[in-house]
Amino acid sequence: MNRRDFAMGLGASLAAAPLIARGEPRWTVAKGADTAVLDRAWAAAAPGATPVLGQTDALVILKDGALVYERYGADGGEAVRHISWSMAKSITHALTGIAVGEGRADIDRPLRTPHAGAPTLSLRHLITLTDGLAWDEGDYDPARSDAARMLYGEGRFDGAAFTAAKAQAVAPGTRWNYSTGAFHLAAAELQASLFPEAKTPESRRAAMADWMQSRLFGPVGMSSTLAEFDAAGTFVGGSLVYATAREFARFGELYRLDGVCEGRRILPAGWVTFARTPTVQPAYGAGWWLEAKPGQGEPSLMRGAGSMDAFSAQGHNGQVILVIPSKGVTLVRLGLMDDGEAAWTALAGWLTPVVNGL
Repeated sequence: MNRRDFAMGLGASLAAAPLIARGEPRWTVAKGADTAVLDRAWAAAAPGATPVLGQTDALVILKDGALVYERYGADGGEAVRHISWSMAKSITHALTGIAVGEGRADIDRPLRTPHAGAPTLSLRHLITLTDGLAWDEGDYDPARSDAARMLYGEGRFDGAAFTAAKAQAVAPGTRWNYSTGAFHLAAAELQASLFPEAKTPESRRAAMADWMQSRLFGPVGMSSTLAEFDAAGTFVGGSLVYATAREFARFGELYRLDGVCEGRRILPAGWVTFARTPTVQPAYGAGWWLEAKPGQGEPSLMRGAGSMDAFSAQGHNGQVILVIPSKGVTLVRLGLMDDGEAAWTALAGWLTPVVNGL
């Protein structure tokens, strides 16, 4: 298989356009943007205004590369780094693409990382969440959730090994199952492909951190972004990146513009199409959530009320990078809310008029 034919030939590349400058973003009002609607939405997101939404710490909206709206709560601010939670999965997707583009990783080669799964288990399976490993993401209760046990319990010293020890429940590629562990294992595999000579936790951590900065964070303008590593020196690729709201927006813009930043191709051609190509779960591609028609698998972020070309990075407690190519929009919402279905439905209801006002 041609290593650039990631999505099996589906879709075409999006046209590239200038990305927001990496210095202070300019404050403009996008043509047609309804700022009154945006102001009302921000007021509704204030602590206590809409209890089910919890608190919104940051709202940053770009349209056609221009900053058109930016608001922060008491715990936010331009320079405040926020935790990504599972938005890190989308960053791991980007890092994997960069390695593939450099010819240093192959998403269809069987894993070189030791694991208890099938011999055909690959990076493609991990980053599309079709690995088939026996994993229970659960409700993040440490007594029941594999994700919580990996991050905070017995797996915290080596999250990839914890995940790799899981039994193969079904054949790779046949079932979709949400798994933070899959992306941690993907990060370990990526590091093994990039730095086979790095044998200690310290050397693995240093090599990967430098590579992430030089290949992704630096070129895109995410100058203060920090990635967290576990005790084994593996990037916690499923959940732990810290960045400002503007930096998360710049990352979203990279995907809106088909992997191109300021005229420089960061992601290989076709990699964003791969991210947006559904697997056995219509609402999930590779590292990104997709819009799907109501009733098709997991609920979409916009619940069928938004643009069907929208795709999003989503994290625990309501972290969102929403990308809508047809509108030229990238939106970042960061905050703290309950993780239940009612809260995410309310967040979708809050986002819909925001998006429609742009």
